[in-house]
Amino acid sequence: MPGTLLPHEILTELRDVATGIVDEVLPNDSHGLVGNSAGPALYLVEHSIDATVLGLSIGRRLAPDESLGELGIGLFIQDIGKLALPPTLVHNPGPLAADEWELMMQHPLLGLELLRDDTISAPAKSVVRSHHERWDGSGYPSGLMGEEIPLFSRIAAVADVFGAVTSERFHAHAMPQQEGVELIRTGSGSKFDPAVVEAFLDVAGR
Repeated sequence: MPGTLLPHEILTELRDVATGIVDEVLPNDSHGLVGNSAGPALYLVEHSIDATVLGLSIGRRLAPDESLGELGIGLFIQDIGKLALPPTLVHNPGPLAADEWELMMQHPLLGLELLRDDTISAPAKSVVRSHHERWDGSGYPSGLMGEEIPLFSRIAAVADVFGAVTSERFHAHAMPQQEGVELIRTGSGSKFDPAVVEAFLDVAGR
């Protein structure tokens, strides 16, 4: 699959599903954090939804309302590049070997390869490409730092990590939400944009 392009019909359907989530989330501004109790087998699907909901709640505190639709689409498809990886790698129940981890870190760029037409906008694609970049430059795939990372990707980084660590995954048990909140809080200024963390804590009611 690497180097291929997802059919226009599939991309349109994914965009429409994401838009539906946006339309459900934005009229409400209630505090709180979503939780993923679906278990490892449905992790990728549930995580995509949860990251979209949380990321939109954060984003409405930081970005213009008219841009939040594109943020939602980017959040929903941020891990689409994992479709180009072997399922045995994506669902590996243990720690990844060095070569496996190197391949896993390609999923943001593989995601862009799947989105090479104009069905998905550039701001949404920026989430796919850069949601694993980190404020201090320790992320991937390009080691971007600070405001070199697009705002939508900085929002996605927080939503992605919180959703991941508080979910049951093949290789890790879920941590309690409060521990997830503290992980994000302690990453402020190093792993995560402090302004995004502040908005996240507001959503969390902390």
